Amino acid sequence: MMADTADMTEIGRGEWMRMVNGEVYEDTNPEIERKRAQAKRLFTEYNRTDYEEVQHRRELMEKLFASVGEDVFIEPNFRCEVGRNITIGSHAYINFDCVMLDNGPITIGDYVWIAPMVGLFTVNHALDFEERKAGACQAKPIVIGDGVWLGGHVTVLGGVTIGEGAVIGAGAVVTHDIPPHTIAAGNPARVLREITEADRTGYIERLRARGAAVKA
Repeated sequence: MMADTADMTEIGRGEWMRMVNGEVYEDTNPEIERKRAQAKRLFTEYNRTDYEEVQHRRELMEKLFASVGEDVFIEPNFRCEVGRNITIGSHAYINFDCVMLDNGPITIGDYVWIAPMVGLFTVNHALDFEERKAGACQAKPIVIGDGVWLGGHVTVLGGVTIGEGAVIGAGAVVTHDIPPHTIAAGNPARVLREITEADRTGYIERLRARGAAVKA
């Protein structure tokens, strides 16, 4: 956090800290706008890279995000708000046209799969028009647990934690926490059922039977 605020004035640093701590803040503050512009330059450059530019992509991710694990693949076009509030674990796959509004912290675990056109939106404008017009916003964190799969066009709102191994059906709008190892869908998303041994297809056993390596 200090690396992000060291170049800010006292006022800018105060608004940034209010933003990441979930308090009402001035979204139009010039120094937050500057951080936004820095992120845009980085993700625009990333979106112009080729698949073979593995090292360059890695360097851009390390500059853009607070932390990024190993074996992370992000398809263009990716967009985010400030980038530095995003933490991504290892072996994550983020498909085409993902948008992350990371005014509040976004934490993505290991082996998370994100389908095309998913939105992770931590932030809301003020409901009162006069406050909204003056730039008032409030952000709440999003946590995506290890092994979560978000289907196409899923929207996750601020303040939500999705538990380990959960599956969110395509088009769902997630407004509340989702327990681990469950399937949820709908708008607003609701839990349909738990994921159980009955959902296994025998795929891993078939791989092992032919001597193929299986990821632990």
